[in-house]
Amino acid sequence: MRISTAQWYRQGVDSMLRNQSDLSRTQLQLASGQRLLSPADDPSAATRVLELDSMLTAVTQYSRNADMAESRLRREEDVLNGAGDILQRVRELAVRATNGSLSAGDRQAIAAEVRQHLDGLLALGNATDTNGEYVFGGYRTDAKPFADSGGGVYSYQGDQGQRLLQIGSSRHVASNDPGDSIFMGIDDGAGGSTNAFAILHDFAVDLENNTPNAATLTALDNAMDRVQGVRTRLGGRMNAIDNQRGINDSFSLVMQQNRSDLEDLDYAEAVSRLQQQQLILQASQQSFMKVEGLSLFNYL
Repeated sequence: MRISTAQWYRQGVDSMLRNQSDLSRTQLQLASGQRLLSPADDPSAATRVLELDSMLTAVTQYSRNADMAESRLRREEDVLNGAGDILQRVRELAVRATNGSLSAGDRQAIAAEVRQHLDGLLALGNATDTNGEYVFGGYRTDAKPFADSGGGVYSYQGDQGQRLLQIGSSRHVASNDPGDSIFMGIDDGAGGSTNAFAILHDFAVDLENNTPNAATLTALDNAMDRVQGVRTRLGGRMNAIDNQRGINDSFSLVMQQNRSDLEDLDYAEAVSRLQQQQLILQASQQSFMKVEGLSLFNYL
């Protein structure tokens, strides 16, 4: 089989171009620090990198959700702490009000303080978060959840919704508690049901009439137990968030390491390969020059 001069020339040029392409690719890898310059370099690894990117994006969103849930729960916790403090103070006043040595004027003074605490408790029931949304409205976050209709009548205007946020691949956490589960439907100590606001209102009325009711203490204890129960559940949810955040962080580190193993360049191997490719290119260039100089015309 005879090979023409044109074929020798074309093969030599093609060889140099391939070597030059390989060298350029290695130089780009070293400049970027990336082993994969395009999906064609390693289709299987490129596909896995895309999968890891998707998983990392999801974990990042879980972390944002965890931060959001924690912020809302801490706001709710602060409000409930305030509510608990008010109920505790009113209970102390209720104990004091049963003292037989108090005069009607003394009880009037206590009643005035109780009404101040009632206003404070109602304000806490209608508290908002940093986004201006009502904490205890359930899904209805744009309207005050508790309304004072006068005469000791208080109603809940929100709903029973709990906003769930996904903080892990298979884990959700409630970021709020509807207000009726906290302040409404409280045992009044006399076989009936009432709410935290009405307890304080009725207590103030009794004091103003100089007729303190012993059942007020029981109703206040029940209201405090309700608030404390919700605070306990809040603590459990925040612990769950902390636990899941640690799981997410560990998972994210593993995925980032896997991604790095697939995509990042082994500099030592790449430098060695670059030197080898430079030698190969130089050798192919020198060989081509020698072959190109071989011609019968040089001997005529």
